[in-house]
Amino acid sequence: MAIVGGGAAGALTLAHLAHLAGGRLRIALIDHGPGDFGSGTAYRTTDRAHLLNVRAAAMSAWPDRPAHFTDWLAAHGHDQVTGEDFVPRAAFGAYLAALTREAAGDDRPGADVRLIQGRANGVHRGPGGWTITLEGAAPVHAAEVVLAIGIEPPAQAWVPRRLRSRPRFVADPWRPGALDGVGPDDPVLIVGTGLTAVDVAVTLSARTRRPITATSRNGLLPSAHTQEVRAPMPLDGAAVPVGIRALRHLVHDRVRASIAATGDWRPAIDGLRPHTQAIWAALPEADRREFLRRDLRRWDNARHRMAPAVAATITGLRSEGRLAIAAEHPSVAIAIAEPGSWIVNTTGPDPDLAGSTNPIIQQLFAAGLVTAGPLGMGWATTGDGQLRDAYGEAVPGLWTLGSTRRGQLLETTAVPEIRAQAAALAARLADRPAAASAARGPRVRRDQYGLAVLGAARAAEHFDDAVGRVLRVQQGAGAALDAATGEDPSFALAHAVRALLAVEGVIDGDAPAALADAERAARARTDARTGSLLRAVAARVRASDPAGLLRHIDDFPRDALVVNACVPTIAFGGATQVPQHAWAVVERLAPVYGEDWWYLGLLAFVRQEQHRWPQSAELAERSLAADPAGGHAAHARSHVYYETGEHRAGLAWLDGWIDGPGATAFQGAHFSWHAALHELALERWTDVSARLRGPLSPRSVGGVRALVDSASLLWRCRVLGAPPQPLAIDEVLGVVPKELLAEPQTAFIGLHAALALAAADDLGGLDALARHAATRTEPAFDLVAALVRALRAYLAGDYDRTVELISRRSGEWVRLGGSDAQREVIDDTLLSALQRSQRSRIG
Repeated sequence: MAIVGGGAAGALTLAHLAHLAGGRLRIALIDHGPGDFGSGTAYRTTDRAHLLNVRAAAMSAWPDRPAHFTDWLAAHGHDQVTGEDFVPRAAFGAYLAALTREAAGDDRPGADVRLIQGRANGVHRGPGGWTITLEGAAPVHAAEVVLAIGIEPPAQAWVPRRLRSRPRFVADPWRPGALDGVGPDDPVLIVGTGLTAVDVAVTLSARTRRPITATSRNGLLPSAHTQEVRAPMPLDGAAVPVGIRALRHLVHDRVRASIAATGDWRPAIDGLRPHTQAIWAALPEADRREFLRRDLRRWDNARHRMAPAVAATITGLRSEGRLAIAAEHPSVAIAIAEPGSWIVNTTGPDPDLAGSTNPIIQQLFAAGLVTAGPLGMGWATTGDGQLRDAYGEAVPGLWTLGSTRRGQLLETTAVPEIRAQAAALAARLADRPAAASAARGPRVRRDQYGLAVLGAARAAEHFDDAVGRVLRVQQGAGAALDAATGEDPSFALAHAVRALLAVEGVIDGDAPAALADAERAARARTDARTGSLLRAVAARVRASDPAGLLRHIDDFPRDALVVNACVPTIAFGGATQVPQHAWAVVERLAPVYGEDWWYLGLLAFVRQEQHRWPQSAELAERSLAADPAGGHAAHARSHVYYETGEHRAGLAWLDGWIDGPGATAFQGAHFSWHAALHELALERWTDVSARLRGPLSPRSVGGVRALVDSASLLWRCRVLGAPPQPLAIDEVLGVVPKELLAEPQTAFIGLHAALALAAADDLGGLDALARHAATRTEPAFDLVAALVRALRAYLAGDYDRTVELISRRSGEWVRLGGSDAQREVIDDTLLSALQRSQRSRIG
């Protein structure tokens, strides 16, 4: 076996493995740090003022022997120390080093331990197990590998590029000699106000006469332990909360009760410690994100405290004016820092290991042997610490513990938690065969069109469900994608698809945020398909450029969901223009998809757009025979019925489909709009009113669909002379975002904004829309401005002017986008104006 990392996690794992070894167990402990094996970065400090922030009684290496550390201290010259004391960190480092030497001693029965000095830069599969490559040393072969790599150096994402190369910038204060250059007259700015910042301030206060400033966004120092020991307030395990609100209420109630009982809030927090991991596991992903965003800093402030003596030193430095605490963004603090200041980075590590510069971490990600953990923190593991690969599968023979499990456990960096993990992992490994079989390579999952899906098993199932729902035009795609990324937060493809569907209006969501999630996940793992789609989606979201999607289709023609996105009217009910080259995209894919039900439905819609009604109907029927719920085929069939004047048959068919196979269609309002067009043609005014009160009412539909379907139908009813409708246009506009009316981003939406404002007799709104259209350079916005003028004339009773303005652009209105049926409302307005103009002449 091999343990990579000789800090606390590695030393404790070695100690427990050596203790449990019943036969000849060979263990290699690999570490690149200077000094003794076992001490690690955290406990290698030589400053005696750096104290543990946990009492000595809680620091034993053995859960069942709590006095082991204090007994060791007494035997090594610290006989005055009690379990209630906070001892120097260096003393604990010496304890870990002693445990390591003991495990590696020649007289240790059952274990053959080698201590190997060297930096591991890779872990590679091989026959019979693993090979660990080292810089400047021979490789190590092992059947089982434990990655105990510890905490990463402080993050530098916030550091301006110009600062990183400055001699007086300290990127990592724990690097040996990092603070040695600070002189007695040097000003110092510490970026960060956590426990590391406290240690740095204590150390530098003995070196410089100048005041030290520590800054962070919140300006909060860690809380302090009390000298007096108080028992933790117990928590009934059944009381573990399952939501963020319940958790906040629980903490608040416990703190209040603890203060009332003891005068101190700390017992309330201490009593939660044994339950923290269970509480974290019970929180839904959205609540975990909210906790990290809103609650983590306060939790860390209360949970991770200063030893009383350290807190007293900090209080003294502040009262003497030698330490100032500021609440500033790092860039602001640096900008106003005294010239010549030392800038010390104590901001803490980036929990997202995908961006690490550590060679072994980079290699593990590149090889697909690891994947990011929940919320992008640490690595994904099984419940016992076995690593999961890029496909979400547990990797036989590859394990981890400590800080790398933060995403799944949250609290996993302190010795009590690491000790428990080391003991459990050692018990698991000690009985395993010395020569485990080689780990098998990852199995490539493929979607229904044969394309690779780089996601965990359950996540891939949810992703397939989401794609199927989009292709059928069904509800629930967003929830399925949430489930996919919840199962596998590093599933970059799922994040990218969420961004694409959000920007196309298929699902609700923040497209830029989803894109950022995808790019972050892709740093952990990606493949050719994911990379291509990510580039295409980035161009679509950030520059409204669809060209990348077309290039993606050239490379991955069976990526059906992306084909959907490139033909938006067909796929999503008319949200944007559809140029004829989009038809060409569909037509050239015929050899690729053949008789696929989804493709036949898509092609059916192209045929009806081309006014090839019989072919469209035949293709739609073939598609629906294979999958009756297919929304594209149903959409095409609806248009054919309407455009060929089969209103009774079309209405009967639509009602049957809406109530049957199409009951879960996410464009349900749009299909109801189609049915209402038949009812208008048949002058079934009562049925139209029923649809406006039901599926087209603001209770059922909002946003773009309310604008495009409900509002346009109300205007159409008005110009066709229908009786007054039960649904007021103001009710519809109440669920339409104001920016869609005032500043539409496409001419198609501009068309419907104009109809809605006309239905509301909103002359001011029409004028504002005309001004907006005049500022746009995109094709067809000139038609929006022309339509606004025509509608304004109609509302003013100037029907001759309306006829003139609409007729003048005859043949051009197709440039607004959408379908013939959607643009027909312009013809209805023209006919109404002609009739009213003639009546006025007769009158």
